Amino acid sequence: MKIQTKRAQGFTLVELLVVIAIIAALAVIATPAVLRALTKAKITRVSAICKSVEMAVDGFEGEYNFLPYGGNDYPATEDELSDADNDGLMAVLAGLEDEINMKSITYFTQEEPKGNSDATYKDGMHVDRGAGTAALYDPWGDRYRIMLDYIQGGDDDGIEHPYNASEIIRRKIVIYSYGPDGKVDTTSITNRDNKDNPSNF
Repeated sequence: MKIQTKRAQGFTLVELLVVIAIIAALAVIATPAVLRALTKAKITRVSAICKSVEMAVDGFEGEYNFLPYGGNDYPATEDELSDADNDGLMAVLAGLEDEINMKSITYFTQEEPKGNSDATYKDGMHVDRGAGTAALYDPWGDRYRIMLDYIQGGDDDGIEHPYNASEIIRRKIVIYSYGPDGKVDTTSITNRDNKDNPSNF
């Protein structure tokens, strides 16, 4: 009587190497598409945050009948806010102070950013209650740029376009980020460096 032994079933080394090579090739092909999708999702989210800040400014103005500001005196310009005035403005909208936002109403909040210093903060609003400031950072580690039209009225009512000063944006507030490449081009609105800059305009 002949006894048959079962041969152990399994993959050979060559078969395993072929499978690993196929998986690696698929990963190489898919990675750029995944990274583009993630970047596009961040840009969309930052645009939504810009719109949220605009709504917060509208809410503040509806309550107090003037635009929020971050300095000591009501501004007489429509220039881009300095970092200090930007931080002061965000503190006003976050309800951290009671001189400009006399009722300390919270119009805007965000989670604390990732990172542990100004140089490493990303994706959130760092609140310093002691200093009464709130700095808003995009996912790429830059502060949002904010411009407000404190001089309303007249034929040129609005804000100079940050990428082309000869154009006017008919809004009370312009807020934008330099996007994933951290670049802006002031020679042409449609320049490639500006296409990935999320904003409320």
